[in-house]
Amino acid sequence: MAEAVVAFTREKLAEVLANWPGTGDLTWAMGFISAAPTAAEIAAIREAARLCDRVVVARLLPGKPVLPGLAGVIGEAGGDVLWLPKELSGRVKVTIEDEKTDVETTSLMAQVVLTVLPNLVVVPRGSVEVIRALRAFQGGWGEIFTLRMLA
Repeated sequence: MAEAVVAFTREKLAEVLANWPGTGDLTWAMGFISAAPTAAEIAAIREAARLCDRVVVARLLPGKPVLPGLAGVIGEAGGDVLWLPKELSGRVKVTIEDEKTDVETTSLMAQVVLTVLPNLVVVPRGSVEVIRALRAFQGGWGEIFTLRMLA
């Protein structure tokens, strides 16, 4: 499988998605990874690729070094687009009234979810902070995506 297409800004991510062949007829899924994808995160990407036509994977660690070959690893797992934000930017900033949820991570998640507007988001059950934020989004925005958690 080919390497995932890499986008470093929300604008570039939107451009990649808008120019994807057959975009109007495709279902999109999302996954999230840490600095080095865990086995559970790779499994979530594979599950997303099995259930939807295309998968966007977001690494929510702006400014951190990127592992060499990460786009290849994500592509092999079934990811089509890899978003590696360099910094938190733009007007979309979200806070969740929970002291355990990082504002920067939550804001980046909101930016990517609102840019991609996925049909499905697949995450490992152990990604508590990500799940907490996604459930808060669903509670505030309605069921704009289906959340699937893998054991």
